[in-house]
Amino acid sequence: MGLFSSEAERQRKQNLKDLEDKRLRFAQMFAEQKIVPENILFTQRDGGFAAVAVAGDEFLLITGPAPGAEEDFSLLRVKQARARTEPIRIKSEGLGGLLGFGKKGGLGFKLLIDHVEGEEPFELVVLSGLSTYLESEGTKAALFSPKRRRGNPNFVWEFRPVDRDLLEKIESRWLHLING
Repeated sequence: MGLFSSEAERQRKQNLKDLEDKRLRFAQMFAEQKIVPENILFTQRDGGFAAVAVAGDEFLLITGPAPGAEEDFSLLRVKQARARTEPIRIKSEGLGGLLGFGKKGGLGFKLLIDHVEGEEPFELVVLSGLSTYLESEGTKAALFSPKRRRGNPNFVWEFRPVDRDLLEKIESRWLHLING
């Protein structure tokens, strides 16, 4: 019996293996359909992620599940989309999360992508201090790699915290990429 041989640890490893299996099927589908994203923005959401990509003359709206979730990766290809943003400001409370007291605040925006009239927009949240993101060009993102990665790591582990100084740059770049 090792230090990390509990039932919870076995379940965690199985969840990561299942997630990597789903990711491999998704990457294979991208390769078969010859989809080559040029620019991609990933944000973490509910333990998984949401992403928007520009691929030629279309936009890709992608979601990925959290480890252990029943759902699978999803892809929606759209020819026309409009993007807009809504500012987000979350005030810190107490000691702002310092030493575990209070709640950390955040500043950022919600990127809303309208793709079908009358439907809810696709949403990505970019918040400094509270969320993580990843920007990538082409198929460099590990999400699209057709090879199994050692240890079955969760793709969102590659995301990094949002730097407050980059918020405006990220927002303007993605409004320009989507709206032209």
